[in-house]
Amino acid sequence: MAEGADTAPDLGLTHPGGAARITLLVDSAPFWKALRADLAEAREYAYFQTYSFDGDSVGTALTEELLAAKVGDRRLLIDSYTRANQSDRWIPAPGYLFDRELREEARNTRRLIAVLRSEGVGVRYGRPFGFMARRILRRDHKKLMLFDDRVAYLGGINFSEHNFEWHDFMLRIEDSEVVRFLREDFLCSWEGRSERSSRRFPELGLDLHALPGRGNREAFAGLVSRIKGAERSVQVISPYMGPPFTRHLATAVARGVKVQVINPLDNNLGYLQAYLFAEAARFGFELHLYPDRMIHMKCMLIDDSVLVTGSSNFDLLSYHGFLAEIVAVIRSRAVIDHFHRQVLEPLLAGSRPFRAGDVRGSGPLARLWSTTAMGAANLLARALNPPVKREPRGR
Repeated sequence: MAEGADTAPDLGLTHPGGAARITLLVDSAPFWKALRADLAEAREYAYFQTYSFDGDSVGTALTEELLAAKVGDRRLLIDSYTRANQSDRWIPAPGYLFDRELREEARNTRRLIAVLRSEGVGVRYGRPFGFMARRILRRDHKKLMLFDDRVAYLGGINFSEHNFEWHDFMLRIEDSEVVRFLREDFLCSWEGRSERSSRRFPELGLDLHALPGRGNREAFAGLVSRIKGAERSVQVISPYMGPPFTRHLATAVARGVKVQVINPLDNNLGYLQAYLFAEAARFGFELHLYPDRMIHMKCMLIDDSVLVTGSSNFDLLSYHGFLAEIVAVIRSRAVIDHFHRQVLEPLLAGSRPFRAGDVRGSGPLARLWSTTAMGAANLLARALNPPVKREPRGR
């Protein structure tokens, strides 16, 4: 487990409208403490959805908490990605045979799943790969935890040691309508269906969008419009950025909008970082590199008045519909101010400006190669997922 896992979370962001409340839980320690408390209080149901679940200390701790919970309906939905990848290492790769630690972790993952099932916890793997792994790119990337129509969590943290060590956050939302909306989406995913749905929660200054994969491009039109309509600033925190978002940011720069992007200096996906280096050098938006640790947050703040966050990266896989996602659009001044104090300002203060050529992978040849490769990948992704026009469910 992450060091300092008993640090008390800040639960002080109360909003007008009674008990409705949104809290930013930055990093795994406050998230884990709050999550354990909510799970211990749950009595009707506790639903967990995660992109990855590893048989390490974090996966083991979650298993123990689920087994101890006094709640009638316990479910854990894991994307099938976990079957092929543990601790950011690929099980089908030849090196698996010589990696004892990875083999033991994969074995323990299977053991934890078996224990949970034997003790009455419903466990399913979502989105099977299919024959010859033909659907391996079509993943469910959501991270959701739901308790008793009372509390919901959404964001970017998975249940694995390395993810718990990364710099990330989760939104904790106390509102029965929000939880019921997300519960409906969870149950669709549990049954192997994916539906696009959206709902506005005015008293929280919150819009939620459940994106199924196919049709994401049309759903992201609202975010693209916001970038195009930005008047003063667009500030992005993301480890993985790609087309078309980088090109929309470049257009904003050309209109005189201040664009800042914060990216981890040590990135676990170097090819995407090389592309971002190339785009920053070419189009002149500010790129800040954070040296302390891997950042896994996905946030875009537009004109300091709209914060877009959730599970979705601003990349071609999410945009072109390969990944199912949850996206939150926040207008609450209290949440945005808290985001400034706890996330944005410390990251900017702790980062250094990017200069072309001063980081490995940012030289002219690397930038040319990454730009060419990413452009080809973007065209291929668009061809594989043609536009889908349909009305969203919800209101």
